Amino acid sequence: MVRPRVEMSAPPILTPPRVAVTGLGGYARHHHLTLQRLEQAGLCRVVATCDPSLDKMLPASADLQLAARGVKTYPSFAAMIEGSAGAVDAVTIPTPIHEHAPMHRLAVERGLAVYLEKPPTLWWEELETMIDTDARASRATEVGFNFITEPARWALKVRLLAGEFGQLQAAAFAGRWPRPKTYFLRNDWAGKIFRPGAPVPLLDSCFGNAMGHYVQNLLHWAGPAPAGFATVLDVRASLYQAHAIEGPDTVFAEARTPEGVVLRFAATHACPPESEGHAEYLFCERAQLRYVTERECEIRWVDGRRETIDLRTQGDWQERNFRRFFDYLAGRHTAPVVSLRDCRPFVAWNDLVFAAAPGIAPFPPEVVDWHANNTIPAPRGLTDALRDFAETGRWPHENKNLSWAREPGRGHLSELPQTLAKIQALAMRLPELGGNISQPG
Repeated sequence: MVRPRVEMSAPPILTPPRVAVTGLGGYARHHHLTLQRLEQAGLCRVVATCDPSLDKMLPASADLQLAARGVKTYPSFAAMIEGSAGAVDAVTIPTPIHEHAPMHRLAVERGLAVYLEKPPTLWWEELETMIDTDARASRATEVGFNFITEPARWALKVRLLAGEFGQLQAAAFAGRWPRPKTYFLRNDWAGKIFRPGAPVPLLDSCFGNAMGHYVQNLLHWAGPAPAGFATVLDVRASLYQAHAIEGPDTVFAEARTPEGVVLRFAATHACPPESEGHAEYLFCERAQLRYVTERECEIRWVDGRRETIDLRTQGDWQERNFRRFFDYLAGRHTAPVVSLRDCRPFVAWNDLVFAAAPGIAPFPPEVVDWHANNTIPAPRGLTDALRDFAETGRWPHENKNLSWAREPGRGHLSELPQTLAKIQALAMRLPELGGNISQPG
């Protein structure tokens, strides 16, 4: 099987690797719990962790038994890196997006292998800086996308490339992940286009962050090799918001690859709680595939045959990703599954979506219903519009029954260097919060 281009340039790390985890709360806790299980299996040893709210987080993390396991604790990332010099082989970084680049640089400068949670960054210039930093690393950084290591996914990609389903014409995703108001109030960057004082745009959204796993999945399906990821050229996008936030909570995006494959992404955080769900779609000459992570893949052949693949037996995705990372560190693989270089199409598509969109259209209050004690908005017609776009390519504005729909804007990969000015102009056109943004009655 073809592997990614970045190859390991250092001798294998002796097993089990000594690991430091950045943070104790939020997603870092998930890292700790998974690594604790792998530690019990003899596959790693957690030796250090840090948190800026250490005094508060240590009592809340009593179940991790950090002291009993010999895990040293530090009040900052820098203190952990310096204090554990020579005692750590790898560090995991499941922190806010804007912290990734400086933490990655410091870890690489200290000779540590890095497991960096997606997205590495959502700004293309910062990604290029991180790639330059990684060129000096002893081992290429692994970027953690949840479902990219699924065995069934890779087996289907091999079948796809072998021509069993015919030529791939389109790959699509539709996702509905309802989020309450508190989701966007939990920190100072959720739902933001720019973070005050930050040197680069943040561009947080369901496209680049919450459901970014599926963006990378689409690029993987369309990649020209088993381990390859597609490049995007032409982009169209329309952005909407029902929550009172700076950025979009609903995204319709389309891209075309150099090989002519169409990629479609439709997702929202504004939908009824009972509607939560997601699916990936592959449209090929001889078959259509509907892939629902951790559930099943249904293959419908043009000749009437049907095939179902059970996806519930692939194990825990975080544990699987860490096992693969440790195998890479031990020299059993020559490269990570997703390197920083492999994230170029992902970040470029994200940036072009924001630059191409003619604006962020607020859903009119009269079309929005509210759920969960007025905390989750749900524009009428949106759920069907998401599915319709993914399955047929019909944009919401082409449905005359959707009064809220707007025409998409266009962009091209060649325009990437001009995206900053376009995104700044987009931000200048944002509606006043509390004005025509939907609010519960």
